[in-house]
Amino acid sequence: MTANDDLIWKALADPTRRQLLDLLRDRHQTTSELSAHFAPRLSRFAIMKHLQVLQQADLVVVRQQGRERWHSLNAVPLRHVYERWVSVYASDWAASLVQLKRAAEHDPSTYQEERAMKTLQIEQEVLIVAEPQQVFEALTTHIDAWWMQGYASPHSTFHLEPLAGGRFYEDFGPGKGSALYATVTYLEPGKKLLLTGAMAMRGPVLGTVRFDLESEAHGTRLKLSHHILGTIDDSDREIYTTGWQELLGQHLKRFVEQHQGYREV
Repeated sequence: MTANDDLIWKALADPTRRQLLDLLRDRHQTTSELSAHFAPRLSRFAIMKHLQVLQQADLVVVRQQGRERWHSLNAVPLRHVYERWVSVYASDWAASLVQLKRAAEHDPSTYQEERAMKTLQIEQEVLIVAEPQQVFEALTTHIDAWWMQGYASPHSTFHLEPLAGGRFYEDFGPGKGSALYATVTYLEPGKKLLLTGAMAMRGPVLGTVRFDLESEAHGTRLKLSHHILGTIDDSDREIYTTGWQELLGQHLKRFVEQHQGYREV
């Protein structure tokens, strides 16, 4: 067990901190908003201490906007814990049991929820043991080596043109067509990459994807911010949150650190 594993288990051991993660699952919130859920039982100072523990475990991402601190759930460490402690077979059985439980308890009428105009913000961080420029090149020039979320075409390749106005697109193969995911709007090699586009999300959607790369003692901290406005529902939230966890926390990290693409796994 690594030191970071210890921090994660310590953070999850407290019911108040687990409740804070539940509150952040649907949307990012300020310190004041989070504190209000626990008043008057717990003080603002107590909530700040709990948030600090979650931040130290990388389970919460904090963004300073003016005088306010906004907190977002970073599910990447949870994904790592899940993959380490739950085997593939146990995962399949657990998933089946959870689905059975939900089917037994769920009100059928809720399946009829209409898709409506909503916003979705995904904030995630992952530490990659490599220099920022190496991570940036993997995000752009070498994206086909690790990107695997496509339109289910086995012959697809993925391309990102690293210049302002460049396309991020999926090529289905010779004579089979292609799909535009997003357009590059800003980039600083080794530091920042901004994209605008639907990122293959169904329905009318506006989206921005931002990657920030920060050098640390043990490598590069890659920060993702994906903001979406459009006709989205809970399934979209689940698909894109877990999708980014898998892409960045597994495939990109493995490609950069171990030089192993997802097709080679």
